[in-house]
Amino acid sequence: MTDIRGLTYPLRVSNGGLGLSTDAQLVEERIISVLETRPFERIMRADYGLPDETFETIQPAAIDAKISNAIAEQVGAVQDLSVSGSWTQGEEGVYSVTITYSVAGNLQPPLTLSLVI
Repeated sequence: MTDIRGLTYPLRVSNGGLGLSTDAQLVEERIISVLETRPFERIMRADYGLPDETFETIQPAAIDAKISNAIAEQVGAVQDLSVSGSWTQGEEGVYSVTITYSVAGNLQPPLTLSLVI
């Protein structure tokens, strides 16, 4: 039995209708959506996504805090959120981030992503 359901991200057609995701998969997709969306990209939700000033600093702790706050505010059902990132050696403008979290008390596999700035 699923507790939460929603449209897949990225949106896709499945069996003649819009694709649906449930539970932990939906939460993972929503986290990725927050990280890929820039402010004002969504017309009706101008504050959705990472804040513009997220990467104005080069301090990983400050960047991690902004990413963590954006996820916590915009993705429901996330618990025990931890964000750890660093600038990728040898690749200018790439920030590698690892996100650990739980959904409904169940620890999920960490998400490791490279964000191109």
